[in-house]
Amino acid sequence: MSDYRRLNNPVILKEIRTRMRGNRAFLLLTAHLFILVLAVGLVYAWFMVSLNASSSLEQRRIFGKVLFGLLLWMELVMVSFIAPALTSGMISSERERQTFDLMRVTLLSPSALVLGKYASGLVFVFLLLFTSIPLNAPAFLLGGILPEELGIGVLILAITAVAFCALGMFFSSLLSRTLVSTTLTYTVAITLVFGLPMVFLAVIFFFGTISSGISEWTPVKQATLLCIGWLGASITPVGSMVVTEVALSSQQGLWLLKIPLQNNLTITLVSPWVIYVGLGLLLSIVLLWASVWLVKRKEE
Repeated sequence: MSDYRRLNNPVILKEIRTRMRGNRAFLLLTAHLFILVLAVGLVYAWFMVSLNASSSLEQRRIFGKVLFGLLLWMELVMVSFIAPALTSGMISSERERQTFDLMRVTLLSPSALVLGKYASGLVFVFLLLFTSIPLNAPAFLLGGILPEELGIGVLILAITAVAFCALGMFFSSLLSRTLVSTTLTYTVAITLVFGLPMVFLAVIFFFGTISSGISEWTPVKQATLLCIGWLGASITPVGSMVVTEVALSSQQGLWLLKIPLQNNLTITLVSPWVIYVGLGLLLSIVLLWASVWLVKRKEE
C-alpha cells in the first residue's frame, strides 16, 4: 500500500499537469527538436555534398561520428540549461509565494514533497532527451556509431539530468530566494560541464610539454598520475564521453580498459562512463537526502 501511495504522489500529478496544460511545454519541445533537426540536417547535407563515389568507408564513418558527437553536445547543453531551471525554484518559489506552509499542513511527508517536485522536473527533461534519440539515424546510416556508443551517450545524458535536477532541488531547499538558488545551481552545473574540462585540457597541455620528463618516472608514479587524470576525466560528462569514445575506437573493452606503462607493464582501469554513472547516482541520492532533511528541519 505504501508503494502505491509513493507512485500516486499528488505533487507529481499536479506539477506535470500544470506544466503540460499550457502551450509553453509544447513550444519548448518543438523548438528543441527543431534546432536539433536543423543542425543535424545542415551538417548531413554538407557531408553528402562533399562525399562522392570515391569516398572511402572510413571517411563516411568519421562523418557519422561527427554527427553523433554534434547531437550529443547539443543535448548536453540542453540538459545543462533546462534541468537546473526546472528544479532550482521548486521549494524556494513556494516560500516566496507563501504557500509552503499550506503544503506542509497536508498529509504529505517531506520526502513525498521533495521527490514529487524532483520527479516532475526530471520527467520533462527525459521527455526532451528521449524524443531526440531518433535523430541519430543519419549517423547509423553512415556507419559511424555502434548501439553501445548510443546507449552510453544517452545514459551519460540521463545521469547528468538526474544529477542537475537533484542539485537544483538541494539549493531550492537550502535557500529561500529563487534567484539565488538558480544562480548557484547554474554556477555549479556550468563549472562541471564547461569549467572542469577546460582545466583538464590545460593540465593535459602542461604535462604534454614535459612528457619527456614523465617518461623517466617510475611505473608507480606514472600509474598514480594516470589514475588521477582518469578520475578527473570521469567526473565530467564531456570528459567521460570523450575518453570512452577514444577507448572504444581503439578496440578497448566496454567496462575495463588496459593502459600500457613502462617495462611492458599495464594498468587496468574502469571505463570512465561507469565511474561517471556511479558518481552521478551517488551525488543525486546525497543531494535528495539533504533536500528532504532541509525541508524537514525548516518545518520543525
